[in-house]
Amino acid sequence: MIELDYKIMHNCVFTNVKLKKIGLSDSELCDVCHKEKEDIMHVFINCDELEDFHDYLSALLCKIFENCDSDKISLVQSEMLLLNGLRWKMKGVNDLFLNFVLSVARFCIFRRRNLLKNGHKNVHLTKLFQYTLEHYVTYFYVYLCKQNNKSNVFEKNFLKDNTIVQETDDVLVFDL
Repeated sequence: MIELDYKIMHNCVFTNVKLKKIGLSDSELCDVCHKEKEDIMHVFINCDELEDFHDYLSALLCKIFENCDSDKISLVQSEMLLLNGLRWKMKGVNDLFLNFVLSVARFCIFRRRNLLKNGHKNVHLTKLFQYTLEHYVTYFYVYLCKQNNKSNVFEKNFLKDNTIVQETDDVLVFDL
């Protein structure tokens, strides 16, 4: 996920537009919607096939920002938030977890795109995202809390000011 985040930040994701320029693709059209040129904004923001996922992600972000106590909330634009993450601290929001969620969202969007590009059948993006997020958070929970006795690190990075993941009796509860 970090590698993809780096590529997005530096605009070096190989989209069909870039692949056609260097002669590695016959078409600039998106492999998901087959309607528009596939550039980086189209892959993550403008593709018509992302509409349901964006609606779901917006509702999830509303839950995450539920306890936000900051006037900076008006500065948040969902498109830029999805592409770049949250760049400042906001009282009542776990910015580390929020950026982790957004990184998983970008990863899932790109993963589905690559599956379709390589001839596999379409997957339900929201379900892929939910499964992936739960899997990674649970993995970090087991690794940090159970194996390395660093529950304070997990609590700071994943549970503090978090409205969608809670720990109850050594069990993670997700509200996705």
